[in-house]
Amino acid sequence: MVANNKKSMTIDDLALMVAKGFENTASKDGLQKIEQRMEGLEGRMGKLENKMGRLESEMEGLHSSVNNYLKLSDERYLELKGRQTVIVSWIQKIAKKTGVQIDLKELEQKI
Repeated sequence: MVANNKKSMTIDDLALMVAKGFENTASKDGLQKIEQRMEGLEGRMGKLENKMGRLESEMEGLHSSVNNYLKLSDERYLELKGRQTVIVSWIQKIAKKTGVQIDLKELEQKI
């Protein structure tokens, strides 16, 4: 004779087993979805880092260009200022030699 050691199961017991099975499956699916989303976020972060690197390079280039422009404009300003000084002194000398009265205060003040 075979001994019957089986525990009798009720419909409530079966329902609890099925519910636990779905919970495990749902949590595994949820973890997979979270992992997929994290991978997507990592990819997007990598793209952002690349863009930031390109922007930094462009900003450095712009910074260099602006500095070069400022240096050139300062040099040009000093050149023009020196030229104006020479012209004013020539006009004064010519005016003195010819006896012409010229008021160069306005020009001298802008130097």
